[in-house]
Parts: sequence; structure tokens; C-alpha cells
Amino acid sequence: MAGESAGPAGQIGQVGTGDADGGRRWAALLFAATLAFVLSLAGSALKSTVTVYLPDIARDIHTTVEGFAWSTTIFAVGIAVASPLVGLLADRWGGSTALTVGTVLAGVAFLLCAAAPGVLQFAPVYGVLGSVAFTMLSYVPLGKLADELFAGRGEGLAYAAMTNGPAVGFIVLVPLWVWVGSLLSWRTVFLLVGVVMLVALAPLAVLLGRLSAGDEPAAPSTPQSRQGTGSRLRTLLTDRDYVMVTLAFGGCGITMAFVDVHLVNHLNHEGMSGGVVSGTLSLLGLFELMGGLVAGRLCDRGLIRSTLVTGYALRALAMLVLLVVPGASSAFGFGVVFGASYMVTVVATTLWIGRLLPTGVKATGLGVLWLVHQIGAALSSQVGAYIEQRADSYGPVVLTESALVVLSALLVLQLPAPGPPGSRNGTPETASPEPSRPVPPEPASEASGTSDDDAVQRS
Repeated sequence: MAGESAGPAGQIGQVGTGDADGGRRWAALLFAATLAFVLSLAGSALKSTVTVYLPDIARDIHTTVEGFAWSTTIFAVGIAVASPLVGLLADRWGGSTALTVGTVLAGVAFLLCAAAPGVLQFAPVYGVLGSVAFTMLSYVPLGKLADELFAGRGEGLAYAAMTNGPAVGFIVLVPLWVWVGSLLSWRTVFLLVGVVMLVALAPLAVLLGRLSAGDEPAAPSTPQSRQGTGSRLRTLLTDRDYVMVTLAFGGCGITMAFVDVHLVNHLNHEGMSGGVVSGTLSLLGLFELMGGLVAGRLCDRGLIRSTLVTGYALRALAMLVLLVVPGASSAFGFGVVFGASYMVTVVATTLWIGRLLPTGVKATGLGVLWLVHQIGAALSSQVGAYIEQRADSYGPVVLTESALVVLSALLVLQLPAPGPPGSRNGTPETASPEPSRPVPPEPASEASGTSDDDAVQRS
């Protein structure tokens, strides 16, 4: 990006200009991002398999669906607890290391779940081991990896592409599990997935680690990289901008939980047919893919704050569509608008934190971010169900969550736009196109230090 500094040493290829190795290094970057996407896609199987086979699993391990819910509850809490811990691991050892460990743990979790004789064995394995593995294969280490590999070279688009694994999994893996489930038992499916994780994907994760190291010297030690856990947390909690962005992200968790927990039930209460429900979910997944990529591109052009505010505004609009628009149109409209915003808030918030925090604290900051996200999700799940039972309607839930996500947008609007990589707020970023291939550096006189966001603010 014009006006931005190059990424830190230790990344794959400070992609050179005019040298014969530049093309090969850039190809290595893209290959590494592809591997990370594959691991993210595989990690989403920890959720999608249980979603598809839940009734069969509950029956086979001698419990009811209600009794089995303890497994998914422990899983959700486990993600919240594991997120800051995985962030600490990624800050200390790198994003690729967390992905490698997560791949191995996912394989072991699938194998142990396949052998579990009852819910007392299944619940702790899936809830604890599975949640840690899922966290190690999702947003926190991928955010760290994107920053390591692509800082100043399109990390927003790279992060959006790598984290689209769950969205693709929703579109591709869920139908696959349904088809395979008609041929094989859930235990056989879990066994096969576990073997694939350990035999095929774990070596790919190791390869990703080697590519991430590249042929560059190791990143220099910094005071932040030598901080203990307490010092890292103090760094985060005393950073006003980080705290505000993180609190705003709680609104993302609240509304995402509405989709995960309440949406289908709401549509059923409204008398929507199965075709409308499945069509809504398909539209949500499709626009999630596109929205994340568009958000990544906009953030790389320097429009992080504007993108994040737009994402929260779209989220609020989607919630209101459920109440204002009649019939099936409300469901389809919700799928389109909410899907378009689904990854926008994730990508923009992750990139903002990447600009705010020093290198040795970034992944820890992402971990705490996702802890807040999961707290919001838990509140939406439990309080939303409580309100719906007493009001016999999701109307109050939808209105409340819409108002909360508007509050998230207002929190973000109070902050100055983040600066370029390696800077703090007050050195605004440039809204300029990101090169798709290595280009010669611009003369210093052409570098700009002003973002569209702050230009509007000053005027």
C-alpha cells in the first residue's frame, strides 16, 4: 500500500522487486494462504458434523437431544476460554504452530468421539478437546498468520480468504455429511475424518509452518514478545482504542448467536416452509463468502473504520428486516443482508487490532476479542431463549439486538481511523489500491498519510 511500511522480518518473502525470486516468493505466499484455508475448512467439520448427526449421536450414546446439549454448551464455553490462551500461544510460537497443534488435536478428538460409549465420555472430549482444536483452526491463529505473511501486502483480503473455510464448509461439507450419513454410521464418519486429519492434513500443517518461516531471518526480539501473560493483558486493558473496538465486537457475537441458535426457530414460528428456511441459510452462506472478500479488499485500501461501521449498520438492518418485511421476503432479505455483514465485522475488527497492537501482543489481543465475542453469544443464546419463552415471540429479542449492534457502530465512530501497519492512531492510513503483484516502491514524496475516514472527520 502506498504510504505503508513493509511487514516485519521473518515473513515469507519480503517480496522483492526486480529480482528473480520475487515471483517464487509470492507464489509461496499464496500457497501458504491456500493451506491455511484448507485447515480452516477442515476445522469447521468439528461443528458441521455434530450439527448434521446430532440426533443419531444422541440416540447412539444413550441420551436425549436435550441431554446431548451439554456437549455443545461445553464446546461453546471452551471456545471462549481457549481463545485468549490460543492467542498467547500464537504470539509466542506463531500462527502456523497453533494451526498445526489444532489439526492434530482435531484428529484425536474425532477418533475419541467415534469410540465414546456414552455421553459422559463424548461430552468432555468434544466439549473440551474439540473446542480447543476448533479455536486453534479458526480466527485467532489465522489473524496472526495473515499479519505475519501479508502485513502491508493485502493482509485484509488474505485473512478474509483464509477464514472463509467455515462458510465454504457450510455450503460444501454439510451436504457432504448428509450424503455420507446415508451410507455410513456417524462413528465411521468421525473415524474417517480423524484419520484424514492426522494422516493427510497434519503434514500439510507442518508444511505451512515451514513456508511461514520462509528463507528470511527470524523476527527480532521485541519487549512485547518477551512480556509475560500479565504484562500482555495490562497492555491490552490500558489501550482505550482496543477496549472500545473489543466491546463493540460483543455486538457481533450477540447477533451471530441469533443466527446459530434462534433463527431457524424464529422462522418456524413465523410459519416458514422448509424450503424457505434452507434457502435463507444458503443465501446467508453465499453472501458471507462475498462480503468477507469485499471487506478484506476495502480494509486493504485503508477503509477499516468505514467498513466496520457499515458492517454493524448492515447487521442492524438485517435484524429489522425480520420484523418489517412480511412473509418469505423477510427471511430471504435477512439472509442476504446479514450474510453480507457476517464476515465484514470479523475482518475489519481483526485488521484494526492488527494496526493497534505491537507484534508480540496481537494474537493475545485477538484471543481476548473472541472471548468477549463468545460472552455476547452466550448471553444472546440464554437471554434470547428466556425472552422468547415469556413473550412467545422473537420480536423483543430482534429489537434489542438491533439496538445493541447500533451501539457497537456508535462506539466505533468515536475512534480515529487506525494508521498503517506498525503505527498507532494519529498516523492515518491511506485509501489506495493494493497491488496484486510486486511493484517498485513509490517515491517518498508520493506517499500519503491520510485516510478517507479521517479526511471526512476533519472536514
